[in-house]
Amino acid sequence: MTPATPTLLRPTDPAAVSGLLAGARAVAGGTDLLVQRRAGAEVPTLVDLTGLARTRPAVTSDDATGELTISAVHPLTDLATGLTDGAAGAFPALSAAIGQFASTTIRNRATIGGNLVTGSPAADTVPALLAAGAAIDIVTPDGGLRTVDLAAFLLGPRRVDLAAGEWVTSVRVAQPPVEGGFRKIGGRRAQAISFLNLAWQWHREPDGRLTGVRLAMGSVAPTVVRLRTAAALLEAQLPTQDVVDAAVAAIDADISPIDDLRASAHYRRRCAAGLLREALLPPSGTARADQYVTPTTREKNQ
Repeated sequence: MTPATPTLLRPTDPAAVSGLLAGARAVAGGTDLLVQRRAGAEVPTLVDLTGLARTRPAVTSDDATGELTISAVHPLTDLATGLTDGAAGAFPALSAAIGQFASTTIRNRATIGGNLVTGSPAADTVPALLAAGAAIDIVTPDGGLRTVDLAAFLLGPRRVDLAAGEWVTSVRVAQPPVEGGFRKIGGRRAQAISFLNLAWQWHREPDGRLTGVRLAMGSVAPTVVRLRTAAALLEAQLPTQDVVDAAVAAIDADISPIDDLRASAHYRRRCAAGLLREALLPPSGTARADQYVTPTTREKNQ
């Protein structure tokens, strides 16, 4: 039996949200709701936070520090525009992830807040945010604000550090470097959950050495994870073949993939190595390293 149609509330004043969330559920985009209802999930009164988008810019940049504040309630399409606006500053890894997120129709509705709160280890915007050391701003039921590091916010599959009556208002990241990217592997080029994804960022010094190396990968552990061991081996190094080989071999220390309906653990380990290698040493004459990759059925089951 199809669950009853929920009541939908759409506040436009941030101060009104906390009072509406008693016994209700906050949504920001709601692109997972139909899937949940088809599975028979009961959906309570919904408080749609996207009405708050008119009260603030999608992306702002602190002139003194370069820190970016990214709205959790604006659609991803608006964020993509804000991230390429010279006044807001660039975030190449997140921009690339948004460009590969689902489809244009979904990006016109989906939000960073919704992608974070679902707690999916395959979420496409999360690796770029985790690599950038993002902080999550959360409004508490009394209207106060608390901030949690993204790494601590992600607790497990479909579990995040968000109590009843709380909602995510924004995400803040220090000024990202100009070099970064995102790549995913999925069953098709649009509207597919990632079998695996990788975000990276680093500075490239004049002599070619990489500094500030930060790597994050999704669908290889209960949450999106940092590839700290591989990053440490790349720090302050030239990405020569030997250095890259060592970093790629070190990925296994930070991931724990499983077999599931989308791909085998063995295939994910192979892909993890390939994605990092091609981010560091893009094959000549091919598309950019942040492109979408579609495996064959035989490959993903190996």
